[in-house]
Amino acid sequence: MKLARYILLFVFPMILLPSVALSQESSLARDPVFRSARKAQQEGRIADAEKILNDRIREVERTEPNSPQLVPYLTLLAMIAKTKQQTSDARVIYQRMLEIDRSAFGPGDSRSVRDLINVAVALGSGKNEEEEQLLKQALDLALQSPKLAPAMVAEALAHLAQLYQMEQRWYDAEPLAAQGLKICASVSLLPGPCESLQRTLAKVYRGEGRTVDAGQVDATNMDAESPPELDALNKSAQQYEKDGLYVQAEFTYRQAATYIDAHPMWNGGKIPADLTGMLSMEYNGIGRALEKQGRTDLAEESYKKAIASQEASASENPISVGSVSFSELMNLYRNEGRLNELEPIIQHALELQEKFLGESSTNLAHTLVTLAGVYQQEGKYAQAKPLYERAMKIEEINFGPNNQRSTSTLSSYADLTLQITRRCEGRRTPGTHSRDRESASTALIH
Repeated sequence: MKLARYILLFVFPMILLPSVALSQESSLARDPVFRSARKAQQEGRIADAEKILNDRIREVERTEPNSPQLVPYLTLLAMIAKTKQQTSDARVIYQRMLEIDRSAFGPGDSRSVRDLINVAVALGSGKNEEEEQLLKQALDLALQSPKLAPAMVAEALAHLAQLYQMEQRWYDAEPLAAQGLKICASVSLLPGPCESLQRTLAKVYRGEGRTVDAGQVDATNMDAESPPELDALNKSAQQYEKDGLYVQAEFTYRQAATYIDAHPMWNGGKIPADLTGMLSMEYNGIGRALEKQGRTDLAEESYKKAIASQEASASENPISVGSVSFSELMNLYRNEGRLNELEPIIQHALELQEKFLGESSTNLAHTLVTLAGVYQQEGKYAQAKPLYERAMKIEEINFGPNNQRSTSTLSSYADLTLQITRRCEGRRTPGTHSRDRESASTALIH
């Protein structure tokens, strides 16, 4: 129940951090320490980001232990704690931020109100009553202070409405979500709260059985990241695909890709957007439509274009190669018995990630697991085992031992170990000593 709320909480602080920095002597954009930490975090080098932040926090604390200058660093540190699923640590950090900002600026200041919201949402499951009280307090403060921007009111409404919606308290959630959307319609806000309010209200209407009203809310364009023309093309293409009209879906996805090629940058939204990052989605959509038509050669070509589009800007924007998706091409190759042809494609992505993100990146670990999984499916256990082990070492460096984020990798590695053991046992000859079995079960079988 908390996952969507953590995603919402993750988005808001990073959007609003620059506004916090403007009140300080130097903005975050010019702060080399913050920029280095943020870059490391974006590239999946979580341990590096934590070290940079903690070193800077200790440096500031030596002279000003309760300085507001600490807040941006603490904000990013809390985000990292949530990435590591260490919600109790995040809550402690947010509480400290609240104390710092209240002391420096007062309880009604936007920074203090946002800290209060963060503390509330970081409480974790099973503490809904306490969370509700804190969110109500934040909303009251936001409504009572004429100096607070509408964005802060919308943010408080979004979180409280979402809490009520998750508790199926439709009667309480509906007016809050509707009030927040009125704010969104009246002023220009950054992405985050408005999209959340829209989703919440649609879910409330569905919970009340008002499917027509829910559909109307869904149809409202609140996407601040792409132009309306592109958004309309993608919605049409997705609907064609859902309805099994694959020729029309292919044509419309191609129109969307053409639009992006002609308009790579878009400045008509709430924030400037580089639309080229959406090309991989369009190419994958084209590929799926082609595959459904039985045109697998062209589908394969389109899936490869999707991967290439993500890799193309690696030198200028390393984050673009951080999460390359191979799933569509993998499914095609698996169905055709050609998984081995995916190996060099994933290996090339690994080379780019090692070069631009570093060998300790969690993004690299994810791709290592993907390649290991391909080897495992092919029965190439000797190649898979060291990749899983390398990925687990990277995850341990960044997330610490026994972290939930590593559970999936550990599970896959355990499956591989079991498969190796079974293969070893299948090759045993009668009379083999049990000690030989233990030795064979840990060997790499080609």
